[in-house]
Amino acid sequence: MKIKFVLAGFILIGLAVPASARNYYVVQNTKTLKCSVLPKKPKGKTVVIVSGTAAYKTRKEAYAALRAAKACDV
Repeated sequence: MKIKFVLAGFILIGLAVPASARNYYVVQNTKTLKCSVLPKKPKGKTVVIVSGTAAYKTRKEAYAALRAAKACDV
């Protein structure tokens, strides 16, 4: 019975660790000038990272940076 609980705990930890390693980026579309938050680093010429190379650990931090970014006040 204890083995089932220990095994279930390891599975939950294994699923939670990759989700916590995600970074969020504040980006701006160069054509529409609209800003958004993306869960992975963009690869392309149509968007630029507003905060330089900064990646945020949580979505909440990224949205706070989005509201504070001068480039997104268009």
